[in-house]
Amino acid sequence: MQITLAHPTPAPFAQQVGRALFEAGMLSQFATTFVARPDAKWLNNISPLTKLFKLDLAKQLSRRSVTELPQSLVKDYPWHEIIHILTRFISKDEIIGDLIFHWGNNEFDRWVARQALAGSQAVYGYEYDCLATFQAAKQQGIACIYDVPSPEHDFVENLLQEELKIYPELQTPYRKYCQARQEPRTQRRREEWKLADIVIANSEFTKASYAAAGLDVKKVRVVPLAAPPVCNEALAVSNSQQEPIKFLWAGTFGIRKGAHYLLSAWKQLQPPSGASMDILGAMELPSKLLQNLPSSLKFSRTVPRSELYEYYRRADVLVFPTLCDGFGLVVTEAFAQGLPVITTNRAGASDLVRHGVNGLIIPAGDVNALAEALDWCITHRSELQAMRQAALDTAASWQWSDYRLALIENLRDGLTTAGYSL
Repeated sequence: MQITLAHPTPAPFAQQVGRALFEAGMLSQFATTFVARPDAKWLNNISPLTKLFKLDLAKQLSRRSVTELPQSLVKDYPWHEIIHILTRFISKDEIIGDLIFHWGNNEFDRWVARQALAGSQAVYGYEYDCLATFQAAKQQGIACIYDVPSPEHDFVENLLQEELKIYPELQTPYRKYCQARQEPRTQRRREEWKLADIVIANSEFTKASYAAAGLDVKKVRVVPLAAPPVCNEALAVSNSQQEPIKFLWAGTFGIRKGAHYLLSAWKQLQPPSGASMDILGAMELPSKLLQNLPSSLKFSRTVPRSELYEYYRRADVLVFPTLCDGFGLVVTEAFAQGLPVITTNRAGASDLVRHGVNGLIIPAGDVNALAEALDWCITHRSELQAMRQAALDTAASWQWSDYRLALIENLRDGLTTAGYSL
């Protein structure tokens, strides 16, 4: 069976799916938007435009490289995504960014439906990006594989609404804008789900959220995301216990990730002199919550993955107090660099965390529990140091090669159950 893989970006997890299909001799093509092609003439043509908008083209290209499968199998549709990237630099208005994002994704979906299904017996699409694709596939007798990287849409939104009741200062015009569009966006996802012959979820937590919403989960197969190659030198560069402790946050700093709880816990903790927290990622909290923060909280924008791995190695613990995450790749990335993790029971990746062995699991949305976990790390440096080896061992036990084998096994089983011959 030949399968078209379609994802709006060449994200690392999507490339791993593509590699799994390629290794199994099943990949027809990888349809995506903006990829870094060294021989693409149009990149040279837009370079003056990117300089005009002070856009770091090299940084964007570093995130858009396809490294896990042959370039000859990549079919790209870049222009709408380029407009989206430029818009983010021209305007900081989240609503405008959202409108461009959804417009681009819809155009990508329609392009895949028109141009990227020929010669395939199945299509592998992602949540909210494949309704037109699945509709076209069904008309042609093509099997539909649906990947859901996030918990069920209403499940997530209901959690956020509860947070806004407790913390009304988190309400923003953008949040109200999203709430007004909740119903049609949920409906689109439900229609995609109904068309799917098999659903791939990245954790039991993600699967359970769909079951709680009343969706048919008999066609769901759970394949947890994996860790990048283990850094065997990580222990050699670990911090001395006599040095001030270094915490790390990696990823969007917003309500869904529990950023507001981190700020409250840090103030409650009153960490000792020299202790610090590096916060890497896009800022989504209202500016009024960021006033009068201690200098020990150090904010930076998103960094390239190679630089992020250096931060992992220099830190003592990753803090990931998410309120709701289908998986949380930062957990496995941290483990691969020998970094223990504090996370919550609402992160899919918490299935890989052994409390007190390679990290700490706390209840989601609990300021006191988060502050206590941070304090434990400060006062138990030797135990924290011992966790580094356990983190490396966890990463080594579930690599992307393991994920790829499990994915193909589950795809074959699911498609056969759905009545397709392989």
